[in-house]
Amino acid sequence: MGLAHCETSGIEFAFSWAELPDSTAAEPALAQMRAALLHHLGGRAAAPTAFAVMGMTENAEALTQAVTGERQARLALFTRGSRVYQLLAQSNKPIAAPVWTEFAGSIKLIN
Repeated sequence: MGLAHCETSGIEFAFSWAELPDSTAAEPALAQMRAALLHHLGGRAAAPTAFAVMGMTENAEALTQAVTGERQARLALFTRGSRVYQLLAQSNKPIAAPVWTEFAGSIKLIN
């Protein structure tokens, strides 16, 4: 598993990834990762919506979602082959849509 993390202006940003034994495990892994993350964050989760970045593998569990509560969060999960990825931004204050869009849009999967 890998993790890149930084904090600025009171918002924590994290990008993590893990390699699975094979790509058939990716969809169930994303569903489990999202459920575990939502449980950990607590709060109220908005309805998930489809998420895509250039170079990812199409997957029904590639989703983005906002969470409100004691901590505000935005998350996204997606795959490329047998690798699963998770984006997370969290803060004590609301995360403006342009901040999330810029963070999520900065991800480029290359060979």
